[in-house]
Amino acid sequence: MGTDGPGSHQEQEAQSYEAPSEGTPYAHGPGRPKDIPEAAVVLNQRIVARESLDSSVPAALKLKKRIKRFALDSELDHLPIGDIVAAALDEWLTARGF
Repeated sequence: MGTDGPGSHQEQEAQSYEAPSEGTPYAHGPGRPKDIPEAAVVLNQRIVARESLDSSVPAALKLKKRIKRFALDSELDHLPIGDIVAAALDEWLTARGF
């Protein structure tokens, strides 16, 4: 069937996770924009204004189960899933310069 050579599905998939190149119109360079605070600073505030992200994730990844297991193993059972999602998305976007 398929090979793992140049142009393979796995190579294309790996490239889709990389930061955008300088030639793409949305490439902002490494790091977070200057007007966006660090996630830890925001999440450690006593009162945090929140907004909802409506998304679904692939069930095969079993993210809910894995997050619950992590929380229990790390004694962080009080940590809201929204904070985990916020930190992960913030890190992902920052790595891409957004």
